[in-house]
Amino acid sequence: MLQVNHLKKQYGDFKAVNDISFTINQGEILAFLGPNGAGTTTTIKMILNLIVPTAGKVVWDNQVLNSQYQKILANIGAVLEGSRNLYWRLSPVENFEYWGGIRGIRRKVAIKQGLEYLEMFDLLAKKDTPVRELSRGMQQIVAICTSLIHQPKLLLLDEPTLGLDVAASERIQKIVRQLAQQQNMAVLLTTHEMAVAQNLSDRVVMINHGKIVFEDQTKIALQSFQREIYQLTFSHSLPTESLQQLAQYGQLDQLGESSYQLILASPTNLPAILRVLAELPLLSLKKVDLNLETLFKSVINESRVGQ
Repeated sequence: MLQVNHLKKQYGDFKAVNDISFTINQGEILAFLGPNGAGTTTTIKMILNLIVPTAGKVVWDNQVLNSQYQKILANIGAVLEGSRNLYWRLSPVENFEYWGGIRGIRRKVAIKQGLEYLEMFDLLAKKDTPVRELSRGMQQIVAICTSLIHQPKLLLLDEPTLGLDVAASERIQKIVRQLAQQQNMAVLLTTHEMAVAQNLSDRVVMINHGKIVFEDQTKIALQSFQREIYQLTFSHSLPTESLQQLAQYGQLDQLGESSYQLILASPTNLPAILRVLAELPLLSLKKVDLNLETLFKSVINESRVGQ
């Protein structure tokens, strides 16, 4: 459906996006992940024609898009974090009417579509309430509903659950998954909440310093990551010398004032680690299950080492 081919964006000598390629298929949820400044936002803006690429191309339904972006924009619904996708003084119904008109949708059709999505999110009772009077989670739901009124084939979600409570976050995740499955909609998800990416995505692409550093199906990636992970808790924070000793054997991340996570570079390092720990004020040692956050940290850390 959507193909990004050798996309580049350069500002002077700085390469914000450096020759990346990926695809999104119908009914698929792709998590597009990276640390701050990695190039995810620049890539999204190039897909939406908000930034002109230095090189490369975006292909939609086998058609190369250059200056003629009407086709892709007519088939995309986007909720961008940090921007107003709604008029806050208007109610959800009034927003559906306004944005439907912008997209050339008849008033009755836009309102009908919007109300159906509101009902799906159990928010129909708030249809006439000004958006500014709704909670953060409700506002996000209305923004998603507004982005869906033209029944897009691709939904672009930038930090859709940021700042939401657990209930609102879980509700949005459930409906997004339902939309992908029932309407065969492709979803491009960008988020720093790795638990959300793990729960939602079928496939994951990780980017750092403008380059793709990892790509795989989410489940396969987690199953094939052959690293042992331990959570270490000490009676007090460790001095730099002790931290350096531990970091010789893997990736060490601080979780709290006196707690750390260690991803072993090799299982054979465990005996050496235990000898180091025997000399430290260790309170507990716990082996933990792998999750996408741990995989992400490991991949990004290794990509930095390779720079």
